[in-house]
Amino acid sequence: GVPRLVMRVEHVGRLILNEPLLPSTATPVRASDTAVRVALVSSLERQPVSYLLRVKMPQEAEALLRAISSHIPAADGARGEA
Repeated sequence: GVPRLVMRVEHVGRLILNEPLLPSTATPVRASDTAVRVALVSSLERQPVSYLLRVKMPQEAEALLRAISSHIPAADGARGEA
């Protein structure tokens, strides 16, 4: 299957983000010490959408950046490397 970026509201579990990571997904970038910006193509509107994902600690931002980057498929279908 296609890897997806999924986010739920803490304690409630309501789904707030569920988008595919496609070969065309841009590499996420650090927007600040505690934030990662990722641009995706919305699965519903088929339009580019930018998300700013904030975490509490800089180490968490780096781990999130690496995790997302490593799951973006390469154009040939192989997994991306971070």
